[in-house]
Amino acid sequence: MMKLPVPTQNAMRLGNGLIDHVRKLQDYQKTKGGVPRDRYTTYTKLIEDTGATVIPLGIGHQLDHVMDAIHAAGVPEKMRGLTLFVTDASGVVNYSGDHWYDITAQNSMQFRKAVLEQDWKDVTFISTGAGS
Repeated sequence: MMKLPVPTQNAMRLGNGLIDHVRKLQDYQKTKGGVPRDRYTTYTKLIEDTGATVIPLGIGHQLDHVMDAIHAAGVPEKMRGLTLFVTDASGVVNYSGDHWYDITAQNSMQFRKAVLEQDWKDVTFISTGAGS
């Protein structure tokens, strides 16, 4: 089991919610081929589905923790685009900020493709309880 540490319960819930979302997309690929048109979840839906106690406006800070965890040394590169599967209500990913590492609008599709190729079966986010 690969355990990816994040400092908060909310980051853990959101990260694991994204893994669940990607697993559903992978199941769809296996049974129907391709990916569904609604391949992205929204901030609001992710919060509702996971029980995270954060407002959509404040979700970015928690997702930054997820990004830090999936970019840590020893984590497979195919995991790095995980947060590209959540968008605002209009379907837009905001690539601003310091936590996007090497992901840009221009290369985001290759990161999404890699995420869907990754086996997420034994991956989970865990909270270290070190932050808010």
